[in-house]
Amino acid sequence: MAKSVAEHLKGLMSNGIMGTALNFASGLTQSTSGAQGKVAAQLLKKSPFEINDSPVEAAKRDPLQFSFISYPRDLATAEVGHYILFYTLKNKFSAGTNKDLQLARDLGFASKIGPHAGMTSMKDMRKVGSNRVKAVKTDNSVLSKFPTHTQVTSAIALYMPPGVKVNYGQNYGAEATELSGTTANTIGIAKSAVKTTDQLKAIIGGVAGGLGQYGKNIVGEALSMVGAGDPIKLASKAFGVAVNPHEEMFYEGPSFREFSYAFDFYPRDEKEMKDVQNIVKLFKYHQAPDLDMSKYGGRLFNVPSEFEIHYMYQDRVNNYMNKISKVACKGVDVQYGEEEQFSTFKPDADGAPPVSTKLTLNFVELELMTKEKIYRGF
Repeated sequence: MAKSVAEHLKGLMSNGIMGTALNFASGLTQSTSGAQGKVAAQLLKKSPFEINDSPVEAAKRDPLQFSFISYPRDLATAEVGHYILFYTLKNKFSAGTNKDLQLARDLGFASKIGPHAGMTSMKDMRKVGSNRVKAVKTDNSVLSKFPTHTQVTSAIALYMPPGVKVNYGQNYGAEATELSGTTANTIGIAKSAVKTTDQLKAIIGGVAGGLGQYGKNIVGEALSMVGAGDPIKLASKAFGVAVNPHEEMFYEGPSFREFSYAFDFYPRDEKEMKDVQNIVKLFKYHQAPDLDMSKYGGRLFNVPSEFEIHYMYQDRVNNYMNKISKVACKGVDVQYGEEEQFSTFKPDADGAPPVSTKLTLNFVELELMTKEKIYRGF
């Protein structure tokens, strides 16, 4: 039977297991008091995850063998199972100016020492359990054959938040056809005429009328530009009529899809606290550009990293949900602590970590969706 986080920690105490999780949680009461302690206790209960009776056994059942950062740490167990996998892809034109590789080393994605320290020692982050996550390829971009972001530098697995959705949109715009519309209408009338003479009369009359009205519009606009007003509009109003601009709706193309996710982090021990800190840092870092001051006086940005987003279940992509092409991160919003009361855990050498962190991510897809892409599951 599943236990809440608080009950699990009490169980650890009764069993005499004074591990990092218990010390970390008990530090809360040492660094807060009164109202803060009550808020912190509620936050601990609010964790959206349930822990199995035996976390050791749950870890043994983890089929993913994560080589990347995840939250929660027991993400792959049958009790959770569903999650989102984010890959960060570095800009190959900014290798000498940014800290992508250094950050990968700091967080354990690449070796820090030895003759192969660097990209050659990057862990195989596309391997998930016994399966591999295929790289996303763009098709509907004029630069599809010249990709700028291909090297995976980090991977983050986060629980599936509620309310995940996708929108497909098409753009249409109204435009006045004016003389072209009159001409098209005239051709339609001419086609319906029985006699050839009637057809000719319809065409001549329609085109002449259209040209006459179009000429009047030009005159009216010219007079209006010099401050004389528009006599054509004024005359039309006086006679209770208005010019039909022959507006039509024209297709302008599909909209770029956007994706937004909100995650609530309630770390249950010191390791998860560090994971949350690193997850926030990764998203903040990779959504930003870098600036090479050694070239062109610092006038050019190197564009930020790109991302891949995969909806996963256990060790495979969940094909019941839509696929996503490469995306750019438009924004990262971070909220430390609850709105009601800011509380922290027991301080350490780096400061006092907040009891909760809320992370909101906004992405935009970098290619348009067509029937071909949608047919393939996008």
